[in-house]
Amino acid sequence: MTLKIELFTRNMDVDEAVRDYVSKRAAKLDRYLPELETARLDLAYIKSARSASDRYVAQITVRGGRALLRTEERSDNIRAAFDSALEKMERQIDRYKGKHRRG
Repeated sequence: MTLKIELFTRNMDVDEAVRDYVSKRAAKLDRYLPELETARLDLAYIKSARSASDRYVAQITVRGGRALLRTEERSDNIRAAFDSALEKMERQIDRYKGKHRRG
């Protein structure tokens, strides 16, 4: 089954290179959990962030089967924020699989 990627941005314009990078990396999430149906990627720029290193926000929400998992990361670079959120999502999926395979 293929994972449907939905990309939303807020307060920023994303060029085609970043859009392709994010979509290709997120499409690999269904390797970890094949029952995933959709992945919503929210990328935002927050000008009034308390710290300059928290201006870019990446949120990933995946749904499929009984799973609903969400991660959020902040950084001073949109790619770094997305990569951190993606690593966190992979750990969450592994934890989710472990809980549901044993039980």
